[in-house]
Order: sequence, then structure tokens, then C-alpha cells
Amino acid sequence: MGREAQIRTREGDAKLSGSDKGIPTGGSSSKTDKKRKGAERSGTVGRALKTVYDEMLREDVPQDFLDLLGKLD
Repeated sequence: MGREAQIRTREGDAKLSGSDKGIPTGGSSSKTDKKRKGAERSGTVGRALKTVYDEMLREDVPQDFLDLLGKLD
């Protein structure tokens, strides 16, 4: 994947999570920086998963599923 495609992908990730931390800025490659970047990515992934989960909880339960649950009574 080219650098431009990576940036676009990460911009999409940032849009999902509400954070711009996932966008690469270029920089050093020290161990501390790598750990920090890894932690930022983990945080970004966590926020994106929470966003998707929260949206899923707000969705209505499909009527077919409610009908099946009603048959259990």
C-alpha cells in the first residue's frame, strides 16, 4: 500500500474514532516513539470499536428477531 493510500486509510480511521492521532506526521524511529505510536494506534482502534459498538446498541431490533423471541414464551 502506498503512503498516500495509508494516509487516506488512517484519515478514515480517525474520522471513525473522532481522533486525528492516527495520521502519520513523519518522525524519528526510536523505541520510545514506536511504543507511543503503538499505544496511539491501540487507543485509536479502541475508540473506533467503541463507536461501532455504541452505534449498534442504538439500532432497532429487527421485527423478525422479535417474532422469534416471542415464540419462545
